[in-house]
Amino acid sequence: MKILHVVLDDKFIDMALREFEAVAPGSHETVILGARAPFRYLTQVRPRTVDVEGLVRAAMAPDVRSVIFHGLPGAHLQVLGRLPAGPLVIWLGWGYDYYGLINDAFPEGLIQPATASLLAKLRPTLPHDPVVSVLASARPYRKPTADERAALQRVDLFCPVMDVEYRLVRQHQPGFKARYLRWNYGTAEDDFGPGGPVAEAPGPDLLVGNSATPTNNHLELFESIRKQVNLDGRRLVAPLSYGDSVYGRAVARRGQELFGHAFVALTDYVDKAQYIDTLSRCGTLVLNTLRQQALGNVYISAQLGARVFLNRRCPMHGWLKRQGLLVGDLDALKMDPLDAAQRVTQRRAVMAMIGRDVQRPRTRQLVNVALCEAPLPPEID
Repeated sequence: MKILHVVLDDKFIDMALREFEAVAPGSHETVILGARAPFRYLTQVRPRTVDVEGLVRAAMAPDVRSVIFHGLPGAHLQVLGRLPAGPLVIWLGWGYDYYGLINDAFPEGLIQPATASLLAKLRPTLPHDPVVSVLASARPYRKPTADERAALQRVDLFCPVMDVEYRLVRQHQPGFKARYLRWNYGTAEDDFGPGGPVAEAPGPDLLVGNSATPTNNHLELFESIRKQVNLDGRRLVAPLSYGDSVYGRAVARRGQELFGHAFVALTDYVDKAQYIDTLSRCGTLVLNTLRQQALGNVYISAQLGARVFLNRRCPMHGWLKRQGLLVGDLDALKMDPLDAAQRVTQRRAVMAMIGRDVQRPRTRQLVNVALCEAPLPPEID
């Protein structure tokens, strides 16, 4: 018996299949819809390229016990309604793929006014009315259509990044009945950490945002930093290699206008070791996202001993604090470094969230359900 994984060309897939193979070797088949090698991010996983018909046929194979969707972009969502009865359908949510379902939970949108205005100027296909254009930019995730909501009924098990997001989906999509199981990509030791003991405190720089995606609300973030932080002897490091390149270039220009040589835009993709080396110089991580985003950076920075500041309106803010992480508010930035005891607290909290010893049992539980060797988990309140 086997599990059919529908994957994307993304950096998280290799780490996921490593963990699945560790608990159930030889029980996994990977397919990718439409995309062909050479892949940009997949280095260990070699999926078979299929079209929609090929994916449906693969799901109908008699030895397939479940189909796991790694993310659910629009093209994959269209496949759901065509899947045969029989195999379980498991959706490992990433964020972008389900925030349209909870659109009403963010009535003011997820992109703040200055960033939305920039985005409207960069996207000439948006409505010409400036007000309508900005409002459209502030809500990047559209609500699902009736057909899409119907297709989602095929999902048996939903694993979003945070349990609070599952509850939001159930609240705003009462017809969505999938059960919940906690599962996340990667482990602290293998994917989101320095790879060894951390002896020293991180450097004085600030890591701002996590990608060239507008939901980082870079322009508002820059203004908050400009008002609160003395940058003498510090740099602002902005990862911009991942996401919308047009938006990323605009953000880089604005950062350089405001902060000059203190602003460093990371526009080239680098390997994990180089990235962690850069983060080790950043004693402060500052995020202005209103949605769950950049948890990988949070895990790495926290293990390195950095202070973490989030917008208090973001669901991650309260969720991470409940997990034991020391999280500050974006409107009250502090540049004094964490002391040794606080750095230990940060690392312990990360290990309790995503350490190998807690992640492996979660993967085993998910695989047992996927292979029909364990029942679906009970509903949660």
